[in-house]
Amino acid sequence: MAAKASKTPDIEAVANDLARAHRRDDRATVAIYQARAQDEVRLVEVTGSVGTTNDVLPFRMGARPDLGVPFASVVVLLSPDEWQSVEQGKLSLPSGWGEPADLRKIA
Repeated sequence: MAAKASKTPDIEAVANDLARAHRRDDRATVAIYQARAQDEVRLVEVTGSVGTTNDVLPFRMGARPDLGVPFASVVVLLSPDEWQSVEQGKLSLPSGWGEPADLRKIA
């Protein structure tokens, strides 16, 4: 009998799982968006638990297959004021992440 191949979750499923976990850990999170990518999870998290610096700084983490995260992930934490500035075009998302309207709201 052949062993069953385990199915690797897709990036959207992993993004949804990470968003739920992050929102559970940070009750001040008001929204989480996913920027589309083929090889990594990209999240924009809007939270009242960070100060407003007007810097868009991505935090990169390696894949953790042992924890159910088979893709590298990149998270940008923004205050509500910074998110408003991104929406107004005063601040930009990292290169290649698209425009705010291109993001998929997942939480």
